[in-house]
Amino acid sequence: MSEQDGRFPLPRHVAALLLLVFLAVLVRTAWISDDGLISLRTVMNVTHGNGLTFNPGERVQTFTHPLWLALLTAGYLVVGNVYYATFALSIAVSLWVFWLAVSRARTPWQAWVAAAALLSSRAFTDYSTSGLENPLVNLLLAAFAGVFLRGSGSPGRRLSALWGLASLVYLARPDAVLIIAPLLLVATFRVRQATIIARSVALGLVPALAWTGFAVLYYGFPFPNTAYAKLGMDISTAQVWKQGVIYLIDAVDRDPLTPVLILFAIVMAWTAARGVDGRPDRAAGRALAAGIVAYIVYVVSIGGDFMAGRFFAAPFFAAVLALTRFVEADWRTWAATVTACVVLGAVSARMPLMSDSRYLDRGEKHSGIVDERTFYFKARSLAFASMVKFQDPDWDVRKPPGPTPVLNTCGLMGEAGLDWGPHYYLLDECALADPLLARLPAVFKEEWRPGHFRRVVPKGYRESVASGSNDIADPQLREFYGHLSRITRSKRLWSPERLRTIWRMNTGGYANLVNRDRYRYAEFMKPVAELSDVKAPETPWDAPGNVVLTQPLAVRVEDRAGRRYADVSVDSNDKYVLIFIKGNAAVGRVEIGPIPEHRRRPGLTSYTVDVPSRAVRSGFDTVLVAPAAGDDNYAVGHLLVEGHPATDAELLKRVGIRDGIIRQ
Repeated sequence: MSEQDGRFPLPRHVAALLLLVFLAVLVRTAWISDDGLISLRTVMNVTHGNGLTFNPGERVQTFTHPLWLALLTAGYLVVGNVYYATFALSIAVSLWVFWLAVSRARTPWQAWVAAAALLSSRAFTDYSTSGLENPLVNLLLAAFAGVFLRGSGSPGRRLSALWGLASLVYLARPDAVLIIAPLLLVATFRVRQATIIARSVALGLVPALAWTGFAVLYYGFPFPNTAYAKLGMDISTAQVWKQGVIYLIDAVDRDPLTPVLILFAIVMAWTAARGVDGRPDRAAGRALAAGIVAYIVYVVSIGGDFMAGRFFAAPFFAAVLALTRFVEADWRTWAATVTACVVLGAVSARMPLMSDSRYLDRGEKHSGIVDERTFYFKARSLAFASMVKFQDPDWDVRKPPGPTPVLNTCGLMGEAGLDWGPHYYLLDECALADPLLARLPAVFKEEWRPGHFRRVVPKGYRESVASGSNDIADPQLREFYGHLSRITRSKRLWSPERLRTIWRMNTGGYANLVNRDRYRYAEFMKPVAELSDVKAPETPWDAPGNVVLTQPLAVRVEDRAGRRYADVSVDSNDKYVLIFIKGNAAVGRVEIGPIPEHRRRPGLTSYTVDVPSRAVRSGFDTVLVAPAAGDDNYAVGHLLVEGHPATDAELLKRVGIRDGIIRQ
């Protein structure tokens, strides 16, 4: 019922009917994502005596939602099947969320807005199941709004409850705190009594601080491993922001209702906010609008995600709360809003009400953003469930003798983790579940997929995790891994040496042991001086002295502006790309080859190229020679770059011949 008038905004039987409609939608659309399965592997491990781990024997926090993981674990212990426990928990919490949104609206029209919006948004419906934490985040957002709008009671208890709920939001999804942070500050400021504020903050933060303290002791780090993997990817800020904008555009394309309603709610909350008993409360409305904006900006700043709509589900539900509980307007406004929700939902790629077992079209774009529910629906949904579909994984706790089998993964890690069981070590090249790779930069790529930042596996690392030893070839990285292993693999949590190592690792004491340039280019890097020996035309591609390319070659040069020319010899029947890099950003690219077949001669051929103007102006420190197409027999003979004294005369001669200034 509404906090303002004590009555349901809709007749109870109407609200119950809407709840049943939403239940039908949830059952038809229920699915489990691969990221959800990653958490379920931890559920299986902790319930079978392997600890809160992804790979047994190595303490790494692969989940961002400890509170949701706790609920999944409890659900599994009750239900006895990890898949059906996940479905049951997600559906039950989502039904509660829907009921709160409809039954606590200010007016009947606003209740209809809540129902129409939630039933029509793909982002909200898709992630009301999926195995991810969205239902719990939505429930906590609704609870926070309810406590904030409660006009009675002790200010101290109310503020403690708000800080406690914020703490629980952090444990459900840390970045979701951004949505409620401005409202929390408004509520705190209004108390105006330092003693009450201090007591409320201290009490409220207990859950978050308790978990963080446990994480530091158990895992060795205060934040999930995924955070370190994404913070350490070393991709240019401008490129990340650009991908974030693409993620926003993708939401407008696939699910126009969600971003449109978010924007409408921000405007309405900023201009037409009302508080308890209908009194004007612009500070509260604007605070909620600011929180939603802050979260959207954050999503764009991290490059969005590879899951279409996932990061817009929480701000969308916050927008629904803003419209139905913080805003006052006439019935015409709400009638138009309901109509807009239905129309925009109907014109989206797939309206939730129309989803069923025919929902099978693939939705991947060149941006790497995927309609994940479409992708996994046939394999992991209730609509396609059979008698043997979701059998509980076979989790034999007895480890077979010998080295641990190692499977390299990057994507589909959750499915592999449950299918192969606990005694296969999943070496996650995307670093979400790997403590060492999370602290290496992502391998440089001009185009990358959000959430999938592949790392190079250092030489000897695979053998190390298989045997539990430290056989990494790079001596500095071997030392770094020794310290890291003491944190993640030591059986003694409280040893003074481990605690000192945790402190030094978290304060950057070992950062100098990681050669970030080396691993950014997958350990395939040479100075330009090593490629200054000019190769004659038609030299065989595999002749001694050539560099055979099994991956892009990074050639390091002195970083200096004004370099105008380069000359490279490569196999004549292949296509290559020269990428000019400064720091971690590409500042220019040139495509070369192949020579047309009618005038092609076998072996190497030279291309004299102009350095792209932006690279000339800014300078560059690396030229990446990357195979693009051909017969897989790729090679580089030489690379001459202006400004290298040993080869400048030869390079300028070649430029003159190309431009007709010098006769050959």
